[in-house]
Amino acid sequence: MIGTSIRLSQEAQQILIKAAAFKQMSVEALASEILNEVIPEKLSSLIKEPETKRDRQTALAGTKPFIFYGTPEESGLPVDEWDMDKQ
Repeated sequence: MIGTSIRLSQEAQQILIKAAAFKQMSVEALASEILNEVIPEKLSSLIKEPETKRDRQTALAGTKPFIFYGTPEESGLPVDEWDMDKQ
């Protein structure tokens, strides 16, 4: 369960308050009921990947990882770049 603050327009607030009074339930309960119905309906298509996207290769497919050929005693940065306060 997630507790959150949601900003509603003045018109939406008035409608929600009147509808909650009509249904004889709290505004919070009615808002939760509405959100639980609408969120899966409206947003489920955003998180479902079409079959064609799954078969697509990633942008870095087939590339080799970066290799640092220095020894553990060597740094990848020049000595003058180690002290960030000098700049």
